[in-house]
Amino acid sequence: MAVEPTPLSANNQRLATLRRLTGRRKARLEAGQFVIEGPVALTEALSAGITIDELYVDARTWAEAFTRAADDDPFIVTVDLAASAGASVWSLSEGVLDSISDTVTPQGLLAVAPRRTTSLEQIAQASGPVLVLVDVADPGNAGTLVRAAEAFGAAGVVFAGTSTDAFGPKAVRAAAGSLLRLPIVEEPDTTVVIDRLRELGRTTLATVVSGGAAPESIDLTGPLAVLVGSEAHGLSPVIIEQCDRNVTIPVALSVESLNVSVAGAVVLFEASRQRRSA
Repeated sequence: MAVEPTPLSANNQRLATLRRLTGRRKARLEAGQFVIEGPVALTEALSAGITIDELYVDARTWAEAFTRAADDDPFIVTVDLAASAGASVWSLSEGVLDSISDTVTPQGLLAVAPRRTTSLEQIAQASGPVLVLVDVADPGNAGTLVRAAEAFGAAGVVFAGTSTDAFGPKAVRAAAGSLLRLPIVEEPDTTVVIDRLRELGRTTLATVVSGGAAPESIDLTGPLAVLVGSEAHGLSPVIIEQCDRNVTIPVALSVESLNVSVAGAVVLFEASRQRRSA
């Protein structure tokens, strides 16, 4: 028997909190929570062992799901799984959830889950390179980098400097589930990140537009930390100076530079290729 969501009035305090979590990084940090949108992402979160605190469903979407296939509908099955795992399930009148979600086509479901981060010490002990995002501002790029990190066997991802919120809605969507499975570290002081990773045995590799060695010419099979910089300026000279080595991806002369998510993915792929060959 499918769970029956509890109707929630438009002026309920829970709804006000949900709006803040969706729209404000500060609110997410203070609450220690983030938002997961849509049944696919929720299913991935549950499969990854993520705790779901609360679940909000659009009343019309819920009713339409019952009309289509009753208890066998994937939407209803996903909600039931979350409820069985202990989530409180709330129903919102038509249009309310759409006004909260920042997606163009809301999927009738928003879940609230606790932020799950780890430490530099724990991430450095795992196998595979550590990817460090330094001042990466665009959540789409950040999420894509997290996805690439998981795809190519990274130990985890560090959000350093003024990088976007790892658990912002757009970054969560762009990561396509990887953010829910891969260890994430948040550390605003990039120098602390570099120093600590080096102390823990990681070679720090700065991605630069020019002047570095080609990825295939460097031994990337050992314990690495790959640093990528902001979309506008890349890594600062100060950060580059602190790293052990520089890497530059060879491109055609007519191309000035690569998007940060592409550059990070290329270096991680080459590290993965070398590990497989070894």
